[in-house]
Amino acid sequence: MKISEVAEKVDLTPVTLRYYEKMGLIPEVKKEHGVRSYSENDLNWISFIKCMRNVGIPVKDLLEYTKLLQQGSDTKKARRQILVKELHRLEEQEQAVHSTINRLKHKISLYDQGELK
Repeated sequence: MKISEVAEKVDLTPVTLRYYEKMGLIPEVKKEHGVRSYSENDLNWISFIKCMRNVGIPVKDLLEYTKLLQQGSDTKKARRQILVKELHRLEEQEQAVHSTINRLKHKISLYDQGELK
């Protein structure tokens, strides 16, 4: 699959895909006659990276995870630790968002009841 097709499929720009590759977030993509040829594994990886970036996981953590993954199965424990750390951070963020939602609902109900002007 060509970069333009991949970009459309994963809803990223070709520039972003090249940038992620250059940074090392996407392992080197095979090239045929100088043209990138993305595999299904590449697409799955890009989707994973995009998902992680969409929730604010830092690039440095994703780079570390990617490098460890490329080093093989001896790094499973370290990779797991990265994911657990990010999960805990997201769970804390989720609790904060939930608390804010409840507060907003309460405030809106006060307006609806005419208690606030």
